[in-house]
Amino acid sequence: MGRRILRFTIPCSTCIEKNMKHLLAAALLGVAIPSAHAQLNMALVGHLSYQDLHGSNVSDVWGYVDGQGNEYALVGVNGGGISVVSLADPTDPQEVFWFPGDNTIWRDLKVWNDHAYVTNEGGGGLAIIDLSPLPFNTDLTAQNWAAGGWNTAHNIYIDENGIAYINGSNRGNGGVIFLDLTQDPFAPVEVGEFDQWYSHDCMARGDTMYASHISNGHFSIVDVSNKSAPVLLGTQNTGNDFTHNCWVSDDGNYLFTTDEVVGGWLGSYDISDPTDIKELQLFRSAPGSNTIPHNTHFINEYVVTSYYRLGTTIHDVSRPWNVVEVGNYDHCPLEGPGFNGGWGTYPWLPSGLIISTDIEGGLFVFAPEYVRACWLEGMVLDAQSGSPVGQATVQITGIATAPITGFDGAYATGHNQAGTYTVTASAPGFFPATIPGVVLENGVVTMLDIELEPLASFVLTGTVIDAVTQDPIAGAHVRISSPTYFYETVAAANGTFTMPGVFTDDYDLVVGQWGWRTECPTTQTIGPGTDPLVIALDPGYYDDFEFDFGWTVTGTASMGHWERGVPIGTTFQNDWSNPNVDVGGDCGAQCYVTGNGGGGAGFDDVDDGHTILTSPPFDATTLWDPQIRFHRWFYNQGGSGQPNDRMEIRLTDGTQTVLLETVTQSSSSWFYRTFRILDHMDRGEAMQLIIFITDDNPGHLVEGGFDIFQMIELSPVNIQEAMTFAFNLWPNPAADRFEVSLPEEGEALLEVFDALGRPAMPAVAVRHGRATVSHDLASGAYLVRVTTPTGEFAVQRLVVGH
Repeated sequence: MGRRILRFTIPCSTCIEKNMKHLLAAALLGVAIPSAHAQLNMALVGHLSYQDLHGSNVSDVWGYVDGQGNEYALVGVNGGGISVVSLADPTDPQEVFWFPGDNTIWRDLKVWNDHAYVTNEGGGGLAIIDLSPLPFNTDLTAQNWAAGGWNTAHNIYIDENGIAYINGSNRGNGGVIFLDLTQDPFAPVEVGEFDQWYSHDCMARGDTMYASHISNGHFSIVDVSNKSAPVLLGTQNTGNDFTHNCWVSDDGNYLFTTDEVVGGWLGSYDISDPTDIKELQLFRSAPGSNTIPHNTHFINEYVVTSYYRLGTTIHDVSRPWNVVEVGNYDHCPLEGPGFNGGWGTYPWLPSGLIISTDIEGGLFVFAPEYVRACWLEGMVLDAQSGSPVGQATVQITGIATAPITGFDGAYATGHNQAGTYTVTASAPGFFPATIPGVVLENGVVTMLDIELEPLASFVLTGTVIDAVTQDPIAGAHVRISSPTYFYETVAAANGTFTMPGVFTDDYDLVVGQWGWRTECPTTQTIGPGTDPLVIALDPGYYDDFEFDFGWTVTGTASMGHWERGVPIGTTFQNDWSNPNVDVGGDCGAQCYVTGNGGGGAGFDDVDDGHTILTSPPFDATTLWDPQIRFHRWFYNQGGSGQPNDRMEIRLTDGTQTVLLETVTQSSSSWFYRTFRILDHMDRGEAMQLIIFITDDNPGHLVEGGFDIFQMIELSPVNIQEAMTFAFNLWPNPAADRFEVSLPEEGEALLEVFDALGRPAMPAVAVRHGRATVSHDLASGAYLVRVTTPTGEFAVQRLVVGH
């Protein structure tokens, strides 16, 4: 089957009728604004600085049109008020009314029946402004309304029937309160609520509400035909489980979301059946920039999004399974993660203008050119069998977006600029393919099926052994990985392992087992001609959590239990609460953390109880003076009152349990800790370390971390009192051999350990009170231990020099 390119046109949906040549021309006259980084199909028309006007940052924005057709922007101003701005001349926005209020960085604004309604989190309840006198009179009537047991709220939405939906108030769970505005615009009447979860934002149409439950990580669809008895129809978690806002398509079949986290996703969902919601696509602007999305809004099969440090973006969502960015204007001078730049946007003004607020930059007025995407879709197939190829990456050259196929082999991608492009496709186990001359057109779906030739695979074998005894290590974990391939297996009882279906590549190798030190040799090329691998592990208890060696998790907390993984950092007041990286210098990036869901600092921390991490048993009698070492993380901030939570580290031998330390000092960093076992209890054959962390009332942010556990031998200086006899050792320093003699004739066992307490060579039998030991030890300091059959022992330090 040869590669083919088929093209057909899907009729473009009805686009916005626009006549904006005069606005675009005005934009070219040189409006004075801060410099922007990038723009696509959006022209700047006007700008208003609130730093100059009120010395303040701003929050959200909404639009209004008066009875004469004049357009306005309503802006929430952090420094204590609401600004009404005339766009009669959009190149020169002018504030025409100011209503003061509490200082707060959160204000949300909506309009119903010529009245603006504004929520805030500073106090005073709901601000109401009568806009009907505009444009003839700018002395507007405004007042604050507070009733129903709440005076702050995060967000508001007003439907076409005059019902206001108050989100995130300081009442109950902070769900949604329904207010009827139709009876008296200055005296709303409460008609019901939906308080099952905290609601960060919502929208509603007809008898259906769509709410975003940011802390719970999902949106809900609720039948609100009876406001006094709303009925939950369905829920859906979003890409980062931190659902910030959602908006519904005009036909009600699709819903679009944002997750307000670093590098967060926008998502598209089929909600035609609320009981069976289907995720269609997760997408983002500027992949790899780690920018945070904020609010998205639907208009004529596009979504317009306020995107913090990327500014304002436009995506074509007419094919919601193949979303393509077709416009943007970067009005923020900063880059990467951070809560700066684009806060809100409003795309529904009759003129077609988009108004956006930039937290530091103020109000921006844009003239967009809405263009349809150029879509590329098709299948990736096995050229030999014709079967779909999953996990294939399809890339349009020069475009950051690169979709990966699922099990069905289907892909969907696109671009905003028509042209002739080269397309590449690759998949694990296949030769890559390059297809030149692929024609893309705006508003057209180009269909392209791609065939990949399979690579030949081979079987990799090997053995894991003890570095000292050369005995096989049963159950050892073996992993090889490259940017393309990943294989992991467990060694059999005889230490051997087999990995079928391996492809030639440069691999990182990691091998470990409880009771031995994990090894990760340098990257090596592995192919069909590679000899069977032999990996030797040094004895010693060590765990950097690249493998699951059997640590157990128990506890009563409602969330935030210990879990093993690559830590996803969360922040509180610019400090890391959940660690963002593990401790460096080990074989990977994993550790144990308390909850690893990302999102906000309080989304997956320890809540309402405790969580306990317990190690597998370890035999401390294998060392004479064992010390345990590890790194820990403890963070405890926020909440009400002085943080009162703690981490406790305990040691048990199965009979008694001792407290090694209690941690109450919060810090955004890893701490290295060491404990000598004999300072707390005798050595045991089945000891365990216990890491306990709790969230006590009242609640605060609580996060913990644990990484790189090991047990090593301490210096012999610390165990001189335990020795029961002395022996002679010479020469010392030694070169390649040394001798020992006991005070009496007899037998004993001689062992040599390195500075970490690991056996440095096989044990040697002492006969008739003497032994000559030949060795190939590297230069350095060692511990020589001699043990008699009755358990008496003595220790000396040996220095080896060559």
